[in-house]
Amino acid sequence: MHIHFSRKQKLFIPISILAAILIFLGSLILYNSYQKIHTLQLLKDKIAFSTKLADTIHNLQKERGLSCGFVLDKNSSFRTRLIQQKKMTDLAIINLENFAKSHMDTLYDAKHFITEVIDPLHNIRNSITQDDLTYNEIIQSYTYLTDTFLQKISKLAIDSHVPVITSHILAYSNLLYIKEYRGIERALGVTITSQKVTSLRPRILFTSILSMEKEKEKSFLIYASPKAIALYKEQLQKPFFKKIEMMRKYMIYQNMDHTKVDPVIWYETISKALNSLNIVGAFIQEESNRYIHKELRDVRSIFIIVNLLTALSIMIFILMLIALAKLIEDERRLRIVSDKYIISSITDLKGKIIDVSQAFSEISGYSKEELIGQSHNIVRHPDMPKEVFKELWEKIAHGHGWSGKIKNRTKDGGFYWVYAHVEPLYNANGIVDSYISIRLDITQSELLQEKVKEEEEKNRITQELMQQQSRLAQMGEMINMIAHQWRQPLNAITTTAVTLQISAQREKLTHEKAIELAKKINGFAQHLSTTINDFRNFFKSTKDKVESNLESILESVLGIIESTLENNNIKLNIIQKAESVNFETYENELRQVILNLIKNAEDALLEKEVKDPHITVIIEGKKLIVKDNAGGIPDDILPKVFDPYFSTKLKKDGTGLGLYMSKIIVEEHCGGMLEVHNDDEGAVFTVTL
Repeated sequence: MHIHFSRKQKLFIPISILAAILIFLGSLILYNSYQKIHTLQLLKDKIAFSTKLADTIHNLQKERGLSCGFVLDKNSSFRTRLIQQKKMTDLAIINLENFAKSHMDTLYDAKHFITEVIDPLHNIRNSITQDDLTYNEIIQSYTYLTDTFLQKISKLAIDSHVPVITSHILAYSNLLYIKEYRGIERALGVTITSQKVTSLRPRILFTSILSMEKEKEKSFLIYASPKAIALYKEQLQKPFFKKIEMMRKYMIYQNMDHTKVDPVIWYETISKALNSLNIVGAFIQEESNRYIHKELRDVRSIFIIVNLLTALSIMIFILMLIALAKLIEDERRLRIVSDKYIISSITDLKGKIIDVSQAFSEISGYSKEELIGQSHNIVRHPDMPKEVFKELWEKIAHGHGWSGKIKNRTKDGGFYWVYAHVEPLYNANGIVDSYISIRLDITQSELLQEKVKEEEEKNRITQELMQQQSRLAQMGEMINMIAHQWRQPLNAITTTAVTLQISAQREKLTHEKAIELAKKINGFAQHLSTTINDFRNFFKSTKDKVESNLESILESVLGIIESTLENNNIKLNIIQKAESVNFETYENELRQVILNLIKNAEDALLEKEVKDPHITVIIEGKKLIVKDNAGGIPDDILPKVFDPYFSTKLKKDGTGLGLYMSKIIVEEHCGGMLEVHNDDEGAVFTVTL
């Protein structure tokens, strides 16, 4: 039985399909355009907010330098300037709060963020007034605040889906870090040039800050536009930058003679440099805003056009249902629209191009004349695996459709990403005579994914560097432990050797006595060798999991730290509440965690000079608890103890990485949990694997 369709009915089916596809694509484009408009408007508000943040950072940097000058010389001009600067800082914070209040819909977390900074700032100021902070503590305290603001600005790059704007934001963020390091340099310079500071520590920090500033400058030059780079280099040619270089060299290489550089002149000179860099920052922000305005204008234009086209498509579809007589004219209209906006192509059974849309021609860079008659491989990118096209041809050759992401090459050697759908086309006899492919441009989405992967890789590298820094800090503490463990055997060796010598001099050294003393010396030497092997094994780098248990891991840790605890009269209690449980883990990393927890407890007990100090370690299967009787961690500090670079050991040069890396090791490497709370006696750290 054969069913015959009229010409209009035959036209209605493909035209209806095209209309449905166009409506779908139009809706998709409308949604994407709306999302992009919303994202750009949100990004515009956040960039404006970053301007307020940068102004607050600038004032905090000035206040940091003046505060250092004030604590070192309270009768100098720094006192008057500090009072004025505090007012300017407060005004900047008020402007920041007002802006956040007026943009609550886009900056909903800004109020909480600002409050977290204001309270510590008041505490810092009060401590400076009461003379409770050293210059080093002042620098660290203010730097923590400015770094909080800088991190907020750096996160804007994640919110940007436009590569050009992302580059501007990254350039601006790196410029602010350059200013931050110059601000720290300004504060350290004030301390170095002050006659009241004779320590080498400020000079060492001063040199480190210069190196960090150079690294950020390299990043800035990578991301900044040519015009921004030119303006930056132009600012560096100003006289006060050369004057800063001369004063830097004198402060680094002269032997503690502070009289050659006046702290006030140093402060004023580097302040001019920071003000000069503000010009570059303002230029980059203006660049970003101009580009955002252009993008918004273009996207809104596309949104209106696509909106109209989508509405037109729907109207055409309805009109086709009402009057099939208009199908031919409607087909012509849809062909024009699809040719302009849909990336499509038709090939014969061998893959030669029969027809392409204008959108295909525009995105590939080839004209229609250059494409028709050529193999579709003309736009094939060498990065695409052969297996993808093998799968595509196998499916369409058997009459099935194929969908997937494809990277294509443009005529000028560039590339673009599309999401393609390929279907076979049938002739009147039901035989496949060609293939049609419809594509959606997803280039921006793929670029964004690549950028996210790059950032994830950077975060991984940063975490590894922080872990290495933590390990080095622990190794510094290990040297002290080695000294404690070696002192007694070395004394014993010395005593035995003296006994041997005296006996020989008095001719009372018998054969049996010589053997006895030699055995003692050999025993002590073996003990020293064992100690070295213990410490060396402790820091062996391994990426393989091994079967172990908490008891054996704790035992190896105690072999290292137990003598140190005994020398400090700290009692160690080991309690095992359940049978030993074996599991696979990174043994050396867990050793470092347990050592760090016990060492932190030891430091707290010594620092607070606790009477009858003791540390209790409880093992219960895969759970280990370390607790002390040092009185606990203050409630305001407790939520921050696992933050990177947060340390309460300012006077003991704590790195602030021990607990942070311990949490990373337990929770990310070993799949467990590290928690802390206070009990009646002190802090309680719990490791659950």
